[in-house]
Amino acid sequence: MRELKRLIALQPKPPTRVLNSENCENNDYVFYSKNLSYCFDCAKCSESIYLYDSYMSTNCYDCDYAVESEQCFESVDPFRCFNCDFLDYCANLRDASYCYNCTNCRDVFGCVNLKNKSFCIFNRQLTENEYKEMIKKFRSVPSEKILIMLEELKEQFPLTQTHEEHNENSPYGNYIHYCKNCYLCFDAANNEYSGYLYDSFYNKACYDLTYSTNSELCYQAIDSDKIYSCNFSVYSTNCQDSSFLFNCFDVKKSLGCVGLSHKKYCILNRQFTKEEYEKISPQILLELKNKNINWSNLVF
Repeated sequence: MRELKRLIALQPKPPTRVLNSENCENNDYVFYSKNLSYCFDCAKCSESIYLYDSYMSTNCYDCDYAVESEQCFESVDPFRCFNCDFLDYCANLRDASYCYNCTNCRDVFGCVNLKNKSFCIFNRQLTENEYKEMIKKFRSVPSEKILIMLEELKEQFPLTQTHEEHNENSPYGNYIHYCKNCYLCFDAANNEYSGYLYDSFYNKACYDLTYSTNSELCYQAIDSDKIYSCNFSVYSTNCQDSSFLFNCFDVKKSLGCVGLSHKKYCILNRQFTKEEYEKISPQILLELKNKNINWSNLVF
């Protein structure tokens, strides 16, 4: 562990992490994006400002956890929404404003817990002509007053213990969607046979992951993507059958490596032959197991 700490300390640490992105200034933890400003923890987003933890969204402003949405403003947890503002935990909405927990709706305003509806204002069903006439008046009302009215409407409905949809045998956690056989996951979607995940997606048979995606058979990973059978991985991508990786790319069958790319059979950044690695690595892993050494007090 002492040598691993030394390698981590020697590795230059970038002030921000903006990878495979174009024209993205004043951002951090932004990946595969284009034309962003003041965005954080985002991937595959474009033409947006002030996004946090968003994915595949474009032309959005002041949004948190926006996923596959477009032209949205001041919204939290909009999923596949278009031309909406002031949404909270809504999915598949179009031309909607000031809505909470609504699904598959269009042309709705100030609504709560609606599904498959159109032309509603504060949950009241209107004709299309009535809606178009009344919406003009409500659009002129200050946002502060509309939000107070929305909160009063929300109080008429029971609050559920968790936010979850389309899951199978995944009863514990919050903000879970499309998961199967998962336990205690939060802000997670499309995971299977996994537990203790936070803000992680499309993982299978993984435990203790944070900000990690598209991985399988992994344990204790942070900010890692497309890793297989890896333990204790940080900022690493496309790695396999390895442990204690920091800022590595396309590294396979390695232990305790920092800042390596396209490497195999390395221990503490030193190159070994396949035969040497297969002889030494089991001994190191056994010693770590017997001493119950995991992350220890590593700082990265």
